[in-house]
Amino acid sequence: MIGAWKHKRIYYFEWLWNSGAITKLVVSWKSVLKADPVNWLLERENPSVRYFALRDILDYSEKDPEVEEAKAAIKHYEKVAKIFSKQKPEGYWESPEQPYLPKYKSTYWQIIILGQLGLNKSDERVRKACEYIFRFQLEEGGFSEFREEGAKREYLWVKERALKRGKEFPPFDMWAKEKIREYEMSCLTGNVAASLIRLGYAEDDRVKKALNWLVKIQNKDGGWLCPYWKAHIRDKHGCFMGTITPLDAFYELPSKDVTPKIETAIERGAEFLLMHRLFKADHHQFKVINNNWLKFGFPWFFYDILRALSVVTKLGYSGDERVEDAFDILLQKQNQDGKWLLERTPSGRMQTNLEPKGKPSKWITLHALKIIKGMHQKTS
Repeated sequence: MIGAWKHKRIYYFEWLWNSGAITKLVVSWKSVLKADPVNWLLERENPSVRYFALRDILDYSEKDPEVEEAKAAIKHYEKVAKIFSKQKPEGYWESPEQPYLPKYKSTYWQIIILGQLGLNKSDERVRKACEYIFRFQLEEGGFSEFREEGAKREYLWVKERALKRGKEFPPFDMWAKEKIREYEMSCLTGNVAASLIRLGYAEDDRVKKALNWLVKIQNKDGGWLCPYWKAHIRDKHGCFMGTITPLDAFYELPSKDVTPKIETAIERGAEFLLMHRLFKADHHQFKVINNNWLKFGFPWFFYDILRALSVVTKLGYSGDERVEDAFDILLQKQNQDGKWLLERTPSGRMQTNLEPKGKPSKWITLHALKIIKGMHQKTS
C-alpha cells in the first residue's frame, strides 16, 4: 500500500508539473488562485460561510472567539430565519405525511440545507425537525419518501387509473407496504444520514442503523443502487447519486465510529468513483457521462464533480491520479477575481434561495478552496 501511494503521489506531481501548477502549488495552495477570495468569504453577511472559512480555510480553532461568534450567528442568519419561518409547530415543513414532496420545500430538504449551513441540534427547531423525519425511517434502517399516510394519496391516484383500464388493483395495505419499501432509497438515506451527523446525531443509534443499512446494500461494483426501486430493479451498475451520499455520510462520522465494515465500504465506494474519473464512463473510452455533473451546484442535494472532489479529497484520495481531470475542470472554472459561479440550484423551488444562479458564489468558492487546500496538503 505504501509503495502504491508513493507511486500515485509521484504521478500526481508529474501531472502538476506538466500543467504548470507544481511550481506554485508546492509554495502555497493559494498561489494557484487567480486572486484571493478569502476576505470575501469572511464577510459577516453570511455567517455560515464565514464560520467554515475561518475553521477550514484559515485553520482557526473551534474555540477561537471569531469562530464562536460566527457559529452563534448562524441561527440568526436571514436565510435560516426564512427557512424556520415556514416550519410547522410539530417540526415539519409543507406536508406532514410526505417529507420528500414537494421537492426542495419539504422536511428532508430543509434538514439537508440546515446541516450544510452549520446548524446543530442545540437549536430546538433543529431537534424538532430531526425527530420528525425519524418517523420515516424503516425497520431495516433506510429512510423512505413516505409512510402509510403519505402513501394514501398516490394509492388513490394509481388505483383510479388502473380501474379505468379495467385492471384489478391490490388492497391498500398490501400495496402500501411494497411501495413504502420501494422508496427506501440509498441516495436519500445517505443525504439524510450525512445531514443528521452534521446536526449532531452521530452517536444516535438510529443514525448508526441507517449507516449499517447502507453498508449492507452496497453494490458489487462498489457503488450504490436503490435496492428496491423498480427503476433500478434490473440495474447492475452503481448509481453516482446513490454512491456520493453514503460516502458523504461516512466521512462526517467521527473517526472512532468508523467501523471496519464502514472503512471497507468507503474504500470500495471511492474506488467506484475513481475508476470513472468521477465523471467518465470507464467502458466507453472515458466519455463524459453527464454534462450536468460538470456544473457546480449548491445546496448539495445531488451529484456533481465539485461534491465528488470534496468527498474523495476529505476521504484521503487526493493523491490519486484519477482525480486530475475533475481537478483541472475545477481550476479552469475559477474567475479572474478568484471566485467560482453558482451554476446549478433549484431557484424559486426552495423555502428560500441561498444565492443567485449564474453569479459568484461564496458556497461554491468555499468548497473549491477547501478542495485545492486539501489537494496541496496531501501531495506536498
